[in-house]
Amino acid sequence: MTKHAPRAPLTNRPKAYSYVRFSTPEQERGDSLRRQTEGAARYAALHGLDLDDKLTFRDLGVSAFKGANEETGRLGEFLAAVEYQDIKAGSYLLVESLDRLSRQKPRKAVKVLERICEAGITVVTLDDGRVYTEAVLDDDPTALMVALLVAARANEESAKKGRRVGEAWANKRRNAATKPLSALCPGWLRLREDETGFDLVPERAEVVRRVFDMTLAGRGQHAIAEAFNREGVPMFGRGSHWHRSYIKKMLADASTIGAFTPHRVETVGGKKRRIPTETVEGYFPAVVDHEVFERVNALSSGRSVREGSSAMANILAGLAKCPKCGATMTRVNKGGKKGGRPYLVCTTAKAGAGCEYRQVRIEDVEAAIIDKAGWLNASLPATEGALQMELEGANNLDMAVSDEIENVVAAIGQTGHSPALLDRLRQNEAAREDIRRTIAGLERRIADTLTNRVQVTAAQFVDATEAEEPRNVALINATLRQLFSKVEVDWPSGHLVFHWKHAPGETTGVMYAWPREDG
Repeated sequence: MTKHAPRAPLTNRPKAYSYVRFSTPEQERGDSLRRQTEGAARYAALHGLDLDDKLTFRDLGVSAFKGANEETGRLGEFLAAVEYQDIKAGSYLLVESLDRLSRQKPRKAVKVLERICEAGITVVTLDDGRVYTEAVLDDDPTALMVALLVAARANEESAKKGRRVGEAWANKRRNAATKPLSALCPGWLRLREDETGFDLVPERAEVVRRVFDMTLAGRGQHAIAEAFNREGVPMFGRGSHWHRSYIKKMLADASTIGAFTPHRVETVGGKKRRIPTETVEGYFPAVVDHEVFERVNALSSGRSVREGSSAMANILAGLAKCPKCGATMTRVNKGGKKGGRPYLVCTTAKAGAGCEYRQVRIEDVEAAIIDKAGWLNASLPATEGALQMELEGANNLDMAVSDEIENVVAAIGQTGHSPALLDRLRQNEAAREDIRRTIAGLERRIADTLTNRVQVTAAQFVDATEAEEPRNVALINATLRQLFSKVEVDWPSGHLVFHWKHAPGETTGVMYAWPREDG
């Protein structure tokens, strides 16, 4: 199988990049963002640096303590961009202070700084004007000592803050039986005005009881959601209509019998994980009794799970959108004794909450994507809209001139070698050569605007579709989700409309079926 290598962009001149980070909503509402942003712009202007406004890295609300911003935040993206050479060696990274990069243990924090500098990036701390490079860290012991001291102070501040917050929440959890931890509660409850406990919302509590009664009567979760949507039963919260998933969560939620399990948050590998603590019985007022709850959950646990149902069976999982209402399109099976044929349907229509119920065969969609993978790769749009429009205009002109050449050739075949026709043919051929040189130049400029990561991902997508059977549908889906924000399954026209993630507003269409006559 041929490996598809991304096009190599032209060399960019060194730039400066701003890295902004703060970890709490309070800081977002305050002066932190303005101070850090303006500081970077001022330094760049004073030192003649070209401050890049497209790859400015902001970790809004991501903590550097325990490395969350390096593992999952924009600092991780910055380091990846350096490794992919989208950010060139010799560029500058402007930060307010070293503690914006990391509040981990001093040794680990300095390793983050070293990793950036060893990639050829110059780090500037705006609060004290210090400049860190690989050479500075190697040759100036003072610079390394300052970095360690700043890291030690930042880590201790974060650890102290974490201990205080943890102790406060531990105390709240101990008193949870007599005083609510917070105002958060299920949709059928409300916090009392004196904040001493919760009360049932009568009309919503009746809906919850009805869900349990309908389940015990043999109604399925989808049927319950469909019935509520048909009757116009108001949703709890911000949802527009009832979904099977919400019914399922409600039936399994122990808060319906008054129980509440507080959680503590631990950070593992840069990711936060909620760890359950001891359950508090009677924290909420019960809406159904224990016997009903246990009978319903016994029914649920007794239902068989279809073998192999966890496998990735939808190439557009998480991407497919309805062309009519914009809702997600989900996979369903229709007919047959072994699960039937898979289709995509609109979730709004499936829940009986409006929209038009149409089925799109997944095998048609998958075949079109695999067949047109190379076309999608060739259609990578530029991040600059003007360049993309210029390229589309040049391509249209090329097609028009090519049609004219075909007409002239046909005329020569019918009337003979007329000097006027031959001269016209030469002019058109020369014009087409000029147009195609223009197209080649535009394509090179577009390739220069694309990041290496986008091109590498696009090449991986093509490779995955050209692999031998059985193809790795999960891998194809993963690369698609990196390349596109959504794929509109436009069943009236028989097209898939791919919305590029790196170039908002740019789309590429692929035909998967003939247009519907009634569409």
